[in-house]
Amino acid sequence: MMMRWNEHRNPTRHSRLFLGAALLAAFVALTVPVNQAANAEEGDGGTRSVFSIGAGSRAISLGRAFVSIADDASAVYWNPAALRNVQDKQIMGMYMPVFGDFTGADFTFFGAAYPTLSAGVFGLGFMRVGTTFQGFDADSRPTGEGDYSESQFMIAYAIERHSRFFLGSLATGVSFKIANQKVSPYSSTAPGLDLGFRLIPDAAKSISIGVNLQDLSGPRHKLALDADRTYRTIMAGMGYTKVFSSGSAIRLNIQTDFPEKADREFHVGAEYAHSKYLALRIGMDRSDFTFGIGVNVAGFGFDYAMLSRDEPGSSHPVTFTTHFGKTLYEQREILADERRREQEDAVRRAFASRVEEHRNKAKAHEAEGNFPLALDEWKIVLEYMPGDAEAEAHVRDATQQLVREQEAANRDIEKQAVISTHFSQGLSFYQQNDYVRARDEWRAILAIDSTHAEAREYLLRTREKIDERISTHLQRANSLERQNRLTEAYGEWTYIQLLDAANREAEQAIRRIQRKIETQSQDLEVVSRRLRIVNLYSDALRKYNQGEYESCVKDLEQILRLQPSHEEAKTLLAMAKRKITPLTTEEEQRIQKLYLKGMQYFSKDQYAEAIAEWEKILEIDPGNESVRRNIEEARERLRQLERQSK
Repeated sequence: MMMRWNEHRNPTRHSRLFLGAALLAAFVALTVPVNQAANAEEGDGGTRSVFSIGAGSRAISLGRAFVSIADDASAVYWNPAALRNVQDKQIMGMYMPVFGDFTGADFTFFGAAYPTLSAGVFGLGFMRVGTTFQGFDADSRPTGEGDYSESQFMIAYAIERHSRFFLGSLATGVSFKIANQKVSPYSSTAPGLDLGFRLIPDAAKSISIGVNLQDLSGPRHKLALDADRTYRTIMAGMGYTKVFSSGSAIRLNIQTDFPEKADREFHVGAEYAHSKYLALRIGMDRSDFTFGIGVNVAGFGFDYAMLSRDEPGSSHPVTFTTHFGKTLYEQREILADERRREQEDAVRRAFASRVEEHRNKAKAHEAEGNFPLALDEWKIVLEYMPGDAEAEAHVRDATQQLVREQEAANRDIEKQAVISTHFSQGLSFYQQNDYVRARDEWRAILAIDSTHAEAREYLLRTREKIDERISTHLQRANSLERQNRLTEAYGEWTYIQLLDAANREAEQAIRRIQRKIETQSQDLEVVSRRLRIVNLYSDALRKYNQGEYESCVKDLEQILRLQPSHEEAKTLLAMAKRKITPLTTEEEQRIQKLYLKGMQYFSKDQYAEAIAEWEKILEIDPGNESVRRNIEEARERLRQLERQSK
């Protein structure tokens, strides 16, 4: 629609300028409070922005209460800091005939938002309102059609950081504007600036607080002799969002605007979003009701709003939005998956490198003819990779080679047969970590042939292993005795004495504990039961180390009937039962997974987590000495870290 205007009297070259000013005043009168003009400064014309009606049908349908929850491309206008709410790339376009034929003006908005994972969010916006008019001279002759328009181009950026001072996540945004005002044939261009903030408190993440200093530096236009300034408006609001498990959500928003040259305005809006496809909205814009609807399908959105004013009537903005690319959440998930894969690959490479290192050492020892060391290396490979076919084959070959070498070294057939039997049994016990019985086999060989180098070497290694066990049980025995857990301590000392019959410290401790047990209680029945438990545990340990597992289980079950809280008996019972019942394929696979997971934590210096995973293995296979050594090493490294941190 074209508006008609008669210049009447005293036509000058500024007549079209006055006409444009009149059109501008008419539009502003419909979009801002009526008393705003009365508050303008004398001698320098000024108004609130002609674009104060807002951008985007969704915001308008919510009563223009959008400064705190803006989460689409229209945030470049409402609050540049709220661009941090935008989760995907999008382009938006809005068209609105301003109050129908009453003004004949068209209002358009185009916006775009481009969020990134680490570099903030970028936004672009363009707003324009304009109309045409027919001019007349003093004699009422048409002078031609003229144009009136105002537009502004916005470049916005937002970044977010956690603020300890504000106790929440604080986003800051800025919008640089180039505003243009045109009344044919005059035109003026001026810069402007918006500064916005958005806070999500840590204690209430469903609440969002927004502030926008709109036109903090407002454009100043001058057409011919007349000056026009856009005054600052402070927009402040708060929003609440409740998201349901079904995907639906409710949003409640309130907002107050504080124009520099007008009375403050109050806005309120509510939205119900059914899943992600349909949204219903209602609001109160000052004293006028608004409502709207939104539909979103396959990345395309349509929004409609109805805004009504008493005098000019209603306006019906429509907005189309397209979403493209992956959301920030999807990008974070992809990045997290890539990092997890990289970490898993690094752990697998480190694990494979360690296994390959021992594998190469084993082969090198075999090439040198040093089969005892080769056997140890292949055993380590099997600890890392149980069931490895190559390692098992080499263990068999190395064992056979050692037996063959032993047979060749002994010319006495009878002695060779005895030594070969002991040697084969010793190797078997050694591989099973049954070091006490292995020690007996090496001693038996040396009793026959004191110069037997291999038996002597294995005896030294076996003693080292036994000494490691003695050290571990010695610490536990002392700890238990300090805690006055005498029966358990007695069992530990008895086990130490079983490992080393000549251990004087164990012998003295056993006598000392017996005296303590007898002294602590005068109840003969209690003393008798305690001593029976001690003797049963001692017998169970002996039977376990001699391979009498079923008899050992009976003794331990009898102990637990007498003292259900006997932790050492529980542990030994689990180990004995495991000896009777071999690991199943599923258990071996679970052990391997737990072992690998523990190695991952260990390689990252996360020793407590590694210990937790390996202790799960001991629940399945309590006799796994390799895992126990790993746990001890992890605990030692934890102690070193604690000492360094002090």
